[in-house]
Formats: sequence, C-alpha cells, structure tokens
Amino acid sequence: MSTNGRMLRIIDELILTEPLGWIGHSLMETANLVMPASCAVCSRADARLCTRCCHALHEQLSLPPLPEGQQRYLELPWQQRQIPVAASGIYANELARAILAYKDHQRYFLRHLLAPYLAASLNMMLVPQPSDCRTLLVPMPSSLKASGKRGYLPVQSLLRTAQNNGMLAAGYRVTPLLHYSPGQLLSGAQKSKSGSDRRGRKIRFIAEPPPRPGQPIVLVDDVMTTGSTLRNAAVSCDLAGFEVLGAVVLALTKGPSESHAF
Repeated sequence: MSTNGRMLRIIDELILTEPLGWIGHSLMETANLVMPASCAVCSRADARLCTRCCHALHEQLSLPPLPEGQQRYLELPWQQRQIPVAASGIYANELARAILAYKDHQRYFLRHLLAPYLAASLNMMLVPQPSDCRTLLVPMPSSLKASGKRGYLPVQSLLRTAQNNGMLAAGYRVTPLLHYSPGQLLSGAQKSKSGSDRRGRKIRFIAEPPPRPGQPIVLVDDVMTTGSTLRNAAVSCDLAGFEVLGAVVLALTKGPSESHAF
C-alpha cells in the first residue's frame, strides 16, 4: 500500500473509532432498546418499526430478478462503455424514510432489514473469476463530518452485516479501498447539493493501488441520484488500475425522463 493509501486508511480508522461519535451512537442504541420507541419510518409509538411499515418496506424492496426499472447503466465516456447499476428498490415513500432513518437518525437496527436485499443484488452482479481472484466490494466512503456525526459508516456497516451473516457470495471480499481526497474530507453530504452541482464536481476520491493488475471490483452505495458520485469513483478506481464491473445501490431515485442510462 502506498504512503497516501496508508494515511487515508488511518484516517478512516480514526473515523470509525471516533470516541464522541461512538458514545453518542451507543447511547442512542441503548435508549432505543430500553425505552418506549417510535417507528423509525412513520413515528408511530411503541415500536421501533411498526408492522405496517415493515410490510411496506418488504413490498418496496426487491430480490433478484430485479424489475426493469431497478437496473440502470452508467456511462463511462473515457472508456466508451457502460457499467450496470442494480438497485434493490426505488428511493421513495417508506423506503426513502427508512434509509434516512438508518443513515441520519441512529436507527442502526434497520441494517438487519436492508442488508439481505443489498446482498441479493450484489450476488446477482457477481462475475465468475479465477479461484485465486475474489471480486472486491468497494463501499463508497463517507465524509469526516458525516461519519463523526453518525458514529458509523452506513454502507460499510450494511456490507459487514451481510458478510457476517453469510449472505454474500464466496467470490466477494469487502475492501474499503476508496477514500475522499484530503481536501474534501470535510465536505458536506451529496444530498445537500443540486443535480447540476453533483454532475459538475471534479473527481473527489483516491483509490488504493490494486493487489493485482485489473483487479475486479463492484462499487456499493446506499442511494444513486444523478450517478455522478459513482462515476467519479469509477474514474478513480479505473485510473488506479482496477476493473470496475458495475455498481449496486440500495435504492435509486427516479429521473425526470425515467431513462435507463445516466
């Protein structure tokens, strides 16, 4: 691993072990368990996730084969090709509120409901490789500001939950090798930016060197809106020497024209 790669990995580890963030996260989780709770999705009292919302989430999430509207393609003009993007659901209604609750309101328990669907979409994406070459699952990083506030990394936590429960295919290995560039570690969340701002932003990521030339990877994120974040990540990974096979997200937003390419 390069010196820059080691430094960025150290920064990510500090984010994960940031005392105040984890203390707050732990206290919130404890309170959610021992005190009367409200539904993470609809705020109904006395249930962390009410029966109606739980049923709605299962209705809005899909297992393979995925519906046509949940499979898109991301243009990579510099390579003159597209990569597939698979989504477990559409970012709307109860699913949108559940993802926001999981990411921004300390409803960490929702990972147990969301992870199986993400894992199923990932397993559908797996391309057979030689026995000595496992495909790397690369979670999109979080900014320092967001990670410190949450106390955990949402996408990486979903992947670890899936991995620890034996949901991921044996050909995968979770490897957080993508990092924010040092100058953008403190940048705010993408959701606060307009679509034009997202599309116009420069490459914001640094990828560690691959363990072997052409190492296959699949990018993983929670939500895809314009596709610019995943595209920037694909650029960084491609320049580092990886082969980007595709991307999987938990949910994608509906575009104005409902086209199948970004």
